[in-house]
Amino acid sequence: MTDPRIWCVAWFAAAIALTGCAGDAVSTPAPTSNYLQQYANAGSALDTATTTWDALGQALVTAGTNTVANEAPIDAAYAQALQAFSNALVAIEFPALATNDVHQMVNAANLVRTDLAGVATGAVSTAKFVSDESNLQTAINVVQQELGLGSSTPIAGA
Repeated sequence: MTDPRIWCVAWFAAAIALTGCAGDAVSTPAPTSNYLQQYANAGSALDTATTTWDALGQALVTAGTNTVANEAPIDAAYAQALQAFSNALVAIEFPALATNDVHQMVNAANLVRTDLAGVATGAVSTAKFVSDESNLQTAINVVQQELGLGSSTPIAGA
């Protein structure tokens, strides 16, 4: 999701942001830079799951074996990864500026996760799935911009 050079900028930006707020009276504790590492860990796990899901799905298509029965376990594993990603995000104490957008990202991930249960059977259209996946990518990029991390790599070849 991120490049090591971006981390240097992100840490610098986080340090400036936290230093700039030092004199402000705040009723809740300011998040520490640890949220960046926690977010990176959650994002890395999702990236791995996305890459695996995409590769396995493409292999089924290439082999001509992309049936509901073959796709279901792949989609279920990816849905579990999206749930784990969402759970991890909700547990991180993000800066106040990003909190609302993080919740929007979690909601977008949940829509994709729900879509996965029906896309292989035709209960969910491919167009809806692609749209929801695109919305998740947009939500990820919004949060990453707010955290000073820049845009992420598009989801699964999107």
